[in-house]
Amino acid sequence: MAGEDAEWVWRERTAPLRPGEAALRRAVLVDPAPGRVRAALEDDFHHFEIEIAHAGGIITAVSATTIRHPWTTCAGAGPLLVERLRGRRLADAAAFDSPYAHCTHLYDLAGQAASRACTERPVLFRMAVTDAVDGRREALIDRDGAPVHAWTLDRETILPPHPYAGRNLRALRQWVTELDPGEAEAALLLRRAVFISIGRTFDPDVQRDVPTPPPGACFTHQPENFDPDARARGSRRDFSGGRAGPLADRIATLAEQ
Repeated sequence: MAGEDAEWVWRERTAPLRPGEAALRRAVLVDPAPGRVRAALEDDFHHFEIEIAHAGGIITAVSATTIRHPWTTCAGAGPLLVERLRGRRLADAAAFDSPYAHCTHLYDLAGQAASRACTERPVLFRMAVTDAVDGRREALIDRDGAPVHAWTLDRETILPPHPYAGRNLRALRQWVTELDPGEAEAALLLRRAVFISIGRTFDPDVQRDVPTPPPGACFTHQPENFDPDARARGSRRDFSGGRAGPLADRIATLAEQ
């Protein structure tokens, strides 16, 4: 993959989208190889990695690493995912369990990795969701450097002149089937980025009365895992002012291979 024919990824793709603009940024990288697939996700609040080994369409081994996360209890989501995903069919990995029992980010990443486990080359998605001004914001995603979606949003509703103007992201699963598979995949990824971008409106390191998801919304908020004092310090990063975006080191390493 070395040299200028490695056209799927260039060094400049380590840079953040919309450089210098206040925005949440997220990247998802999936790197397949014979018998295994690795995937990584990073944004302002999270950095997770997963590796799935497979044979004959069956997942034979899983490892999940929670590198950066906003709650101390999030770290327990990795072992649960490993336990429940091992032995499943690759084709079932996107819906093998209730996503609310898991870290939703790890669960999504596992499905993304499994869906591309038998492909031939890495794929990189980069996202940016600008900070809201009077409820309006921009959300965009590219795949291997090529733009896929660019939405102007009023809260969670797509605005004109987009062909899907008036559609609400909360109802995306009801209309995502109208998109081609590549556009649908990117739309689901971008929707997640939009939903978590609200986290930029508060600083959990200094603000103790942070709004939290409802009970059962994810692994950390299941009754058996919930701890009201579990907020971790130091999980937040802001890629707005830097030269490097999420997963920059991973992207640069692949560019050199």
